[in-house]
Amino acid sequence: MQASQAIAAAPAKGRALPGWAVPAALLLLCSLFMFVDARVPPIYLWDESRLAVNALEMYHSGWSLVTTYGFAPDLWNTKPPLMIWLMNASIWLFGPSEVALRVPSMVGALGTLLVVYAFVGRVTHSTVAAAFAVFLLSTSVAFFGRHGARAADFDALLVFFTTSYLALLFFAVHRRRPSTRLLILIGALVAAAALTKTIAAFVPGAGVAVYLLLTRRLGRALRDPRYVLMVVAAALPLLLFYVARELAAPGYLAAVWFNDFAGRYQAQLGPMQRSPWFYFQELADDWMFSAGPLAMLAPLGLLGRKGRSRQALVFALCCVVTQIVLISLPETRLIQYMAPALPWLAIACAIAMADRLPRFVGSDKGALLNPANALLAITVLCACVTAGRLRYELLPQQDYYPEASYGSLFTTLHDRGVRQVTVVEPGFDVSGIRAYAPQFDFYALLWSRRDMNIARVERRGQLVGGGLAVSCNSEAAKDLVAVGAEPVGFDGCVAVRLSGRAAI
Repeated sequence: MQASQAIAAAPAKGRALPGWAVPAALLLLCSLFMFVDARVPPIYLWDESRLAVNALEMYHSGWSLVTTYGFAPDLWNTKPPLMIWLMNASIWLFGPSEVALRVPSMVGALGTLLVVYAFVGRVTHSTVAAAFAVFLLSTSVAFFGRHGARAADFDALLVFFTTSYLALLFFAVHRRRPSTRLLILIGALVAAAALTKTIAAFVPGAGVAVYLLLTRRLGRALRDPRYVLMVVAAALPLLLFYVARELAAPGYLAAVWFNDFAGRYQAQLGPMQRSPWFYFQELADDWMFSAGPLAMLAPLGLLGRKGRSRQALVFALCCVVTQIVLISLPETRLIQYMAPALPWLAIACAIAMADRLPRFVGSDKGALLNPANALLAITVLCACVTAGRLRYELLPQQDYYPEASYGSLFTTLHDRGVRQVTVVEPGFDVSGIRAYAPQFDFYALLWSRRDMNIARVERRGQLVGGGLAVSCNSEAAKDLVAVGAEPVGFDGCVAVRLSGRAAI
């Protein structure tokens, strides 16, 4: 008997695993892959470091509508404070640390994997297809990488909310009259997504409108006033927050208009100019999604497919294509803008291969000569190799560059009894901000609460008096070496007594 037949027969024989066993095992494996490191990665520069400062300052100053940087209202990170509140709550529970700041993203990412598993399982009635979707998503670097599950950034939480409300909308629009309770839940998820990352919350919903238009269901949805009320109710918390935030610290709305809306459409915010075809190019290169070529072929899965699984595949493709088109319109094009589409890429691939996956799992070696089976085998192998290389080689190389090492440096100094230090950190100029150094700012604030007195100057010539001078900035470190510093053992950081004698 083939494996697929054996699996199907297992429930009748009483040998079925509990319904939670497979998703629980998958989440455990995904957690080990995404989160477990020999050494906790330091706070990333973009954009984790700024959010980390926002959260740590709120932890010190108290809960507020106004997020701060340098204990002044932050008019650069102008997103609503839901993520900062969750990070602050995590700090209160677990204490200030890099891991505590990342807990909301970790939980959001695992929640997304669970939603994807449940959605694919429901529309295909295949545990194997559901597990395949989770595998594809969890091995995608744009999902688990530096703006995703492993970072204290907005995107993992945003993706959880958008994936959840899209999945529920799929079932709602296929009911003649969905329950009011279901629509309220959908509206609450949209509102939570909007309070996480403003306009990015609504972009995925455009894919639903496209799907309704293609399937001639738009009129029925528009005739139900509860859908309109749902959208209004979902946007209302964000609008109320905008009003309250502007009253609390005037100037906020002008900053929001530039940072989150007009500025990103009119000009490139950042140093990199990218083609309108940027997202398609990245998809083809497997950099964003672990099975880019398979995703390109997913529309072929519509051939011969019927019923609910066909509807779900069309829905997923509408969500993906609409997301790519809309995020390609602004001049600012960043990898993380694609994040809400990644679960639906994984869902589309899994549904497209749903009929073949159980047979593939139970196939013998000779069956790999079948073109479809060979494609699956190559997809799984390439996804594993690419994900492993990115996760364990490329990302660690990007993690440990000198300016990220202040946490390790301050830990070393504290362990050796140092309680007062001056840091030479020139930072860099960006978006009108001079001498920007958010990684240093975070670690200085963190260790100042651990009885260390940390001062900063931008260049060696500003050092006065005695004491210990240190730097993890490569140019500043070279300058300190010229007056007698020696390495302290962390990625180019150096320390020197201002008298000229070696400190450590």
